[in-house]
Amino acid sequence: MNLRDAVEHWLDHLIAARSLAGNTLKAYQRDLEEFARFIESEHLDWQTFGATGTHHFAQVLQKTHTPRSAARKLSALRTFYRHALVQGWAGGVPPARTRTLPSADRGLPRILSVAQTAKLIESTASPLELAVLELLYATGIKAGELCELRVRDVAFAEAYLSVQPAAAPPRVVPMGEPALAAVEAYLGSEPVLPERWLFVGRQNRPLNRFHIYRIVREAAVRSAIDWPVTPDTLRHSFAVHLLEGGADLATVRELLGHASLATTGIYTRLARNYAAGRPRADSTPNHPG
Repeated sequence: MNLRDAVEHWLDHLIAARSLAGNTLKAYQRDLEEFARFIESEHLDWQTFGATGTHHFAQVLQKTHTPRSAARKLSALRTFYRHALVQGWAGGVPPARTRTLPSADRGLPRILSVAQTAKLIESTASPLELAVLELLYATGIKAGELCELRVRDVAFAEAYLSVQPAAAPPRVVPMGEPALAAVEAYLGSEPVLPERWLFVGRQNRPLNRFHIYRIVREAAVRSAIDWPVTPDTLRHSFAVHLLEGGADLATVRELLGHASLATTGIYTRLARNYAAGRPRADSTPNHPG
């Protein structure tokens, strides 16, 4: 049986045997399509694909995906191979028995330098993208929090932002002049209702997290940054750069909206590595939220 037929059989099996959400099945399908393209490009035999091949595939994934995304794709691959082994389609040392990536929550997040951050922001292709990147970096807010902002949450005269997360206390975060100017330029001179979503796309619909991730990712590509940059990268960079500038940990915790100072403590270690010229440390128990 060829690989693509085997994948179709596996997906049919999942539909019949497990009540999986449609999005989960689509994600599995995309993950295995990527694997199939890898097998074809490398001229490999998927039926004897083992530990060495898995390690090579993992290295390829790490170049273009975040650790969490790469780990998920390998997990889908292992699940598929368990089915293939039961069906008698594959042999050798199965990927299900190999460990090629650390778990996604190990390893400190990577940080942009101040110069990289400036280059990222300068690479924006529209007033909307500029306002999004400036605001993410100037305030350290999450992508989801950014999507929930309305025009009324921006105090233009005082240059601060009111952030109101669904599952956490509201907080006030200074914006800084560059971010404020970018937001004002994006909104333009026409009157805007306070209740309107701050960042909207087509038909005035609010941007979602995927839009924000795409804006950041495309700016990183234009900036020739060869590792995955996400909105959280800007959040982490914001915190480290604040500490490097002399801010205390309690202030950073308040700005980020962390419930515990222990969560914010990771940035002390990141700041030490940043000062030493290392983009991140070797390992840590958890990423901050």
